[in-house]
Amino acid sequence: MQRTLVNQHKREDVFRCGHTSHFKFENSVSVYHVLKEKKCFPQGCIYFQWKCRVLNKGNGCPKRYKHVGKSCFSCKYYYEEKLCYQPEVLLNEQGFKIFKRELEDYDVWLEELLTKRVTVGGVVNSIKPHLRKKIFHKKEKMSFLGFLVSFKSGYIDRVFFNDYFYLNLTPGTRKRHPLNSGDKIDFFARLKSDRGRIVFYHPEEIEITPQETETEPAHNSELNSSEILVARKTGTEFDVQPEKCFACDRGILLDISEEDLKRKRFYRHLFCLEGIKNPESCLYDLKKKIALNRSASTG
Repeated sequence: MQRTLVNQHKREDVFRCGHTSHFKFENSVSVYHVLKEKKCFPQGCIYFQWKCRVLNKGNGCPKRYKHVGKSCFSCKYYYEEKLCYQPEVLLNEQGFKIFKRELEDYDVWLEELLTKRVTVGGVVNSIKPHLRKKIFHKKEKMSFLGFLVSFKSGYIDRVFFNDYFYLNLTPGTRKRHPLNSGDKIDFFARLKSDRGRIVFYHPEEIEITPQETETEPAHNSELNSSEILVARKTGTEFDVQPEKCFACDRGILLDISEEDLKRKRFYRHLFCLEGIKNPESCLYDLKKKIALNRSASTG
């Protein structure tokens, strides 16, 4: 019987957290966030919320501040409120026992393959630019790391991985190996865990089987490297992830690392390469469909 695995670290049906930072995601949290990053189960985590006895009552600050910040620590009106958040288990007792067994099995499998050169095969779901933003003492730098190829499922070292995984391609590798959504690709690469998601780097012995189509390929809207370098400056960043944006070829996940003297944070925001200011008023998908229809009617 063939072995099948899913990414236990990215599951969002196990825990839920009431922290305000999760409100935008309907309090959904991944297993990786709870057990690996915050390590807040079952003991919970403690936060100190900054408060002001003047501003909280609607009065004006003597120093004319609009919100409580680090400059308020020495003020007599400043105080902190201790808050404790404990992740809620969404599964029943039996379901949680099964999850723990599956998580242990997944962790053992992952540990055996980390940084090793393994065989991978799957059908390409999407190919999007891979951008990373570093914030160091309020100074920002955006880097273009290449392209991130996504797969909805595939084979990893003879195991059927029935979940999303990714392949990082440098611009040079992307140019040498033309690849489109729907193509089947087999390769050797090294596996890494990137905050819970499976990503492969430095692919070798790449074999591509183009998708079989009865008609000419549709309009190609993929940005080239030069256009991406422009888009990283003109794009729009959102701290929410609307489903239609995530599925759009102009919507990517932006890796962000933020560091100052006291802490270092890693998180991801949605980044619109098209520069749309409001996802609700976006017409890009409609314009793309019109262009595809025109291409089909004149073909």
